[in-house]
Amino acid sequence: MSLRRPNKRILILCEGVTEKLYATSLRAELGRNLQRSIAVEVTQGDQQNPLDLVREAIAKKKKARKEKNPYDDIWIFFDHDNWPQLRDAFRLIETEGFRFSFTALCLEHWFILHFEECGRAFQRGEDALSHLRRLWPQYHKTKLNHFVELKEKLPLAMERATRMNSRQEENTVTERNPYCTIPDLISFFQSLEAG
Repeated sequence: MSLRRPNKRILILCEGVTEKLYATSLRAELGRNLQRSIAVEVTQGDQQNPLDLVREAIAKKKKARKEKNPYDDIWIFFDHDNWPQLRDAFRLIETEGFRFSFTALCLEHWFILHFEECGRAFQRGEDALSHLRRLWPQYHKTKLNHFVELKEKLPLAMERATRMNSRQEENTVTERNPYCTIPDLISFFQSLEAG
């Protein structure tokens, strides 16, 4: 009996543990039949800086092609964290045709949008974390299933992110703060469900 190969293969390469947990929760939301026909590989990168993360994705892409099992889509899931090589990372993402799920300045800003309209440009991740803890006292970076906990507020957060992003359209991606494209990753998963 031969093993059936998935119809689609997707890689989501995550900067950190929180991003990986969030992407894993998105994958778990896919229906059972879809989980059998679509292989979504969620992994945490060996390096945490965006440029090395993109380079790692390129290596995984080449290896998958060599093994004749290429990825249909590759996502890089990361935040700003004031990385100096952010501009180079975005250039390489565009060159490779990868997709990205990104927040400036940190992932916690995405969680804040579930609670309030927040167009504040945080300068440090600690500031956003402190703000989030006032809104969501039980927040913990790795001990919660953030997606499940905030799922009922997701449509509102996506609307808020869209409005927030539209105020920053004149700037390049690396200069936008606040900015969040996590709704793009969520919409991608929703499109998989829709067929």
